[in-house]
Amino acid sequence: MTAGGEPEQRVADALRARATGAGQAVPGRAVAPAPRRSRRSRRSEPPPGLGTGAALMITLLAGAVLGMAVALLSLLVPGALPPLG
Repeated sequence: MTAGGEPEQRVADALRARATGAGQAVPGRAVAPAPRRSRRSRRSEPPPGLGTGAALMITLLAGAVLGMAVALLSLLVPGALPPLG
């Protein structure tokens, strides 16, 4: 990399050298090599826990239970819910 006359060019060259690892290492400080990744670890794995489908199914069931509770309340206890309109 060449050092340009303009400060912006020098900053860009320094950042480029640092990103590619071309900069000098700090004396007395060991630099660990980057871990190699296998093909299997490159794939994005889903986060642990419930999947999206299970979360949607739980939400659907909770909505159905809440709807049934409100329907039964309105049928069995007249006047418990305010009239709509």
